Amino acid sequence: MKYALLGYDSDGSLEELAPEDKRALHVGHRALHDEVTATASTSVSVIAHYRFRPPPLATTIRLGTDELITAEGPASKASEALRALYLLESDDHDAVLDLAGRLPAVQMGGIVEVWPLTEPDPQGRRRHGHESGPKRH
Repeated sequence: MKYALLGYDSDGSLEELAPEDKRALHVGHRALHDEVTATASTSVSVIAHYRFRPPPLATTIRLGTDELITAEGPASKASEALRALYLLESDDHDAVLDLAGRLPAVQMGGIVEVWPLTEPDPQGRRRHGHESGPKRH
């Protein structure tokens, strides 16, 4: 099953980090990625990791009454800013949750949402990694 991990800066504190702390945060993410990639016994594969640019650089597009409307900034005005996206693959939901909890941003007060993904197939049907979804304990 594939998962998207969405990382949020819960209170803006990650954006306010000193440059050396930001570098340490990014080095920590890279080290965790390298650890997962190098460990043959792990049940989680990191497909990709992307960081988002600061929220004011986002553009929101909506359909108005008869035209597309664009606006600067993200659609959500929530206090949490979307900061990172991980794409993972695993048959072990608990291992994905464990990895999410070890992300350096979480250790520094950030939030991570874990979303199981459904892959579309060419015939338009939904395909699930596991038809029953992730196991909950």
